[in-house]
Amino acid sequence: MTEGELGQAYALLGLQPGCTVEDLERAYMKRNFALIKGADEAARQRLRMAHDALAAHLKTRLEQARAAQPRPAVPVPPPARPAGLITPPKIEPRDPADEVPALFRFDRWRVNVLAPPIVVALAWLLNASPLGFLLTGFHVWVHEFGHATAAWLTGRRALPLPIGWTPIEPPFSPFVYGGVLFLLGLLFVAGWKERKVWPMVLAVALAPLQFYLTFRTSEDQQRFWWTFCGVGGEFYLSALFMALFFVQLPEKFKWGACRYLVLFLGASCFLHIFLFWLRVDRGLEDIPMGSMVNGEDDAGGDMNVLMSDYHWTHSQIRLVYHQLGNGCLLALGIVYAAFAAGLNRVPDWLVAKFSRTAAEGE
Repeated sequence: MTEGELGQAYALLGLQPGCTVEDLERAYMKRNFALIKGADEAARQRLRMAHDALAAHLKTRLEQARAAQPRPAVPVPPPARPAGLITPPKIEPRDPADEVPALFRFDRWRVNVLAPPIVVALAWLLNASPLGFLLTGFHVWVHEFGHATAAWLTGRRALPLPIGWTPIEPPFSPFVYGGVLFLLGLLFVAGWKERKVWPMVLAVALAPLQFYLTFRTSEDQQRFWWTFCGVGGEFYLSALFMALFFVQLPEKFKWGACRYLVLFLGASCFLHIFLFWLRVDRGLEDIPMGSMVNGEDDAGGDMNVLMSDYHWTHSQIRLVYHQLGNGCLLALGIVYAAFAAGLNRVPDWLVAKFSRTAAEGE
């Protein structure tokens, strides 16, 4: 349809360009009704033709306008799930450490600062009370373990008995040496797998010591250490028990809870032996002669052997054991201060960094 024909159609219906379809229908009905009254069939025919022409024109214009508009993005429906299948809700992974009680965790500054003094105070109160005799058996057993650990580190069979006696077999035992070395290796591997540095440090420190005491000392020197480490073991083993409170051992040890009991027992033993030899050094107690099994007249007692076989004097015995106690006390103070200040995190960070570097290199 030409522009002239469109203009005539607009004029016939009384409309202007730009009108809508609704305007067209209203104008057509109004004029058609007027023509019906006049019974002018020819005029009605012309009106109908004008209406149809304008209707087609407006429809074409509307479709062109819609085609020019951008189409909205059609949302993609989610994939249909099979009938009867329920999708479980997404659960965010939890950090296992968040479920561990605060007292059993090793990264709590307040625990490292407050718990040891409290437990040590409780151990001192029990030692000073009439119930202190309940721990006597444990003190004796730690003494015997002192003898046994010296024997094991020199490759000898030893059995620490809680009755105050530790039989030691003088012949060298490859089984004992290999067994101790194997256990140290397991401790190192467990510490490496769990990225815990202190078990590895302990294993690396004891393995060379074991080699030196076994293959670089004479049998006479080895017997000396077997004897000396009875009372000496009461010092260094009890101090080690206390220091292990701060050390995060492999998970199999369940160390988060057990370390409180070990700290209590270690503190009880250390306070007992430290205060005793402090009184001995001041002349308030005598050097313990003899043995627990055969009494004070036993010539095979630890102090008797040190004086008869190794020519130690009373003053030398008092001085050495008192200095050993002071050294253990100083070491415990350093460990407590280091962990309270958070310095223990430095080796842990170095091990974690080295492990990541090794993993990336592979």
